[in-house]
Amino acid sequence: MQVLGKGQSLIMFAHGFGSTQAVWQAQVQAFAETHRILLFDHVGAAGGNLAAYSPYRYASVEGYAADMLEVLEAVDARDVIYVGHSMSGMVGLLAGLARPELFRGMVFISSSPRYLNAPGYVGGFERADLDALYASMEADFGAWASGFARAVVGSSATPELAESFARSLGSLRPDVALGVARVIFEADLREKVPKLSLPTWILQPRSDLAVPREVGSYLAHHLPQGQLVVVDSEGHLPHLTSPGQVNAILAEILSEL
Repeated sequence: MQVLGKGQSLIMFAHGFGSTQAVWQAQVQAFAETHRILLFDHVGAAGGNLAAYSPYRYASVEGYAADMLEVLEAVDARDVIYVGHSMSGMVGLLAGLARPELFRGMVFISSSPRYLNAPGYVGGFERADLDALYASMEADFGAWASGFARAVVGSSATPELAESFARSLGSLRPDVALGVARVIFEADLREKVPKLSLPTWILQPRSDLAVPREVGSYLAHHLPQGQLVVVDSEGHLPHLTSPGQVNAILAEILSEL
């Protein structure tokens, strides 16, 4: 955990599966002169405290939300502007429901409350897709990490960026990665979404292998103060592949807040 930057307002950036706090470098450079920035690594991430990982505490997204609230309390943070990528969008959702007084607003980047398709709901994956994903992780984690990383960053990403994310994902301990993947892909937090009363912006890439645009529309429709912003970017990590565009959107959100 580290707090950087200047100013009164605090932005908390929370990384997604396979990443670390280093993924926010472009955002730190953009906002550190005007805002304090709080960064941390989830337990089990490549930069996190692997020894603290427990398959019982982290059997659901709630465990990660509890961690996040502990981080905020450790620095006595209030009036936080929260930016969560992928799984951390839903981590923020649960934290915001538990302690709404800590937050001024939230930004979810490429986030989903449910990855499995269901009647009347497009999540992007069928049961067979997820079973095949888990089997690939168990059979040859290194090969899976390399292929999955390149697929989710998108074809427009530079080879260096794709390779960097592949290394980050591949550095996870395989059993921990499989446990976290199951928590993410098996979660269904749709009933929680309408309960979040905070102003929330959903940054949705126009093309995202992991989170289709229907999911962004779903969140915007069901969040009481949800606003959908489509990022003209391909891939699941627009803050890495299109940092200038994402930073411009974040600057507009910050000015509104």
